[in-house]
Amino acid sequence: MNTAILPAQRKLIPDAVLGMLFLVSAEIMFFSGLISAYIINRSGVVDWPPLNQPRLPILMTGINTFVLALSGVFMALAVKKSAGAPRSAENWLKASALLGLTFLLVQGTEWSNMLAAGMHTNSSVFGAFFYTIIGAHGVHVVAGLLMLIYALIKNRMEPVGQNPNRLVAISVYWYFVVAVWPVLYVLVYFN
Repeated sequence: MNTAILPAQRKLIPDAVLGMLFLVSAEIMFFSGLISAYIINRSGVVDWPPLNQPRLPILMTGINTFVLALSGVFMALAVKKSAGAPRSAENWLKASALLGLTFLLVQGTEWSNMLAAGMHTNSSVFGAFFYTIIGAHGVHVVAGLLMLIYALIKNRMEPVGQNPNRLVAISVYWYFVVAVWPVLYVLVYFN
């Protein structure tokens, strides 16, 4: 019986990244369900959004969309710099988190304005879908920001270059959050 120890094989996809890919796959299905329900309900209505509902701030949200997209670019730079320049990676990660937080605060202001203007979840099907779809994305942004903060804290204890898979896994989630937003923006804001 040969009991020789085989050398460890390098995994094609690290466990953390694979786990995040499975999570993102489930999230894609979740948002696909929301989007499908929205499209089906919208198709059966003549006036969408209803005339008695406030108009959504397309321009401000467009600028905010750019802010979120830029945070994705900064995340990509953080991942790229993580191997050779951990301090630079940390700075890009901070910038990404700051832009993500800015996006979330602008969305919160938008929600506050919509609520003040009379758009509620029970004011129309449009209002219910708006808060459900945009709110679900907001929850995902919060989760992504928590992951970014976690990465920043862990980076203080163990530089990102020592465990690059952690940042890559988090970036997969953040890229999803960034990528799904333009779809939701066009779908919900441009009726």
